[in-house]
Amino acid sequence: MKKSFLFISLCYLSLLFSNVFAQDSDERKGFRFGLNMGMYFPSKVSANYYNGSGFYSNSIDPNGVRMYSIEDRLNLTQLERQYITTYYNATGFQFPYDAYPTAMRYSGGFNIGLQTAYDFNNKSSLIFDVNVCKVKSYDRFTMQMIGTSAQVNGQNDIRIFNIEGNEQRLNLALGYRTGWALSGNGLYFMQFGGSMLGTKVVNNIAHVADRNYDLIIGAVNPAQMTTYRPQTGIGFGYYFSTGFFLPLGEHKNAELSLGFSKDKIILNMNEFKGWNKMLTFCFSI
Repeated sequence: MKKSFLFISLCYLSLLFSNVFAQDSDERKGFRFGLNMGMYFPSKVSANYYNGSGFYSNSIDPNGVRMYSIEDRLNLTQLERQYITTYYNATGFQFPYDAYPTAMRYSGGFNIGLQTAYDFNNKSSLIFDVNVCKVKSYDRFTMQMIGTSAQVNGQNDIRIFNIEGNEQRLNLALGYRTGWALSGNGLYFMQFGGSMLGTKVVNNIAHVADRNYDLIIGAVNPAQMTTYRPQTGIGFGYYFSTGFFLPLGEHKNAELSLGFSKDKIILNMNEFKGWNKMLTFCFSI
């Protein structure tokens, strides 16, 4: 009886230790490198920077480049004003009091980047992400044409035009990940850390007639306009994200995450604070 009990005990202990060693051999530890792809959804808090009102008309660089309102830009030279009135067969144009949009928004942008991770074990990691994307703020503004056939009929000839602003963004994030193990060494994780956002204002364009008018120019002398040179504004913030991590075997891994970052958004000399969102798929080895 004692021998049987001893034999069973030894079998149980050997099975227990074999499981422990098997788990240790499957334990993740060390560096991983991955490719990020997904969608970036900017906070609309900074979108009205591009609404064409000229509210942010402060100097942008030492050469006197500034942001013009659409009205000032179209009246900058007599040739441009004459081209627009001729195009619409009008004697002039003016801007209603509510010409400029007040609730502009961004379109989501495709986000791509690299991830470097150091796994302490199956549940804990240190994550560093570098992502880049392009985003666009867009809406419409109005102009009233004067002297067209619409006024003859007692109507106001108010027309709608498009306006847009284009940006490039660079996001760096360093954070700690921990979570709850799933079957097959998968992980449901939470992640948090600090972030840095670099934002470059590429242009701000009003579409009128068949031409595009850039509102960010240097025009002390309209005959010799100064070229705008975009600069990157740097702001710091923090983020958190959640998602699923799934080992695919042979040191290949996939993850899907939803992240939220509270960023300081610097557009030339102007500062905004808002929550940006990211939906990201990462493949790592």
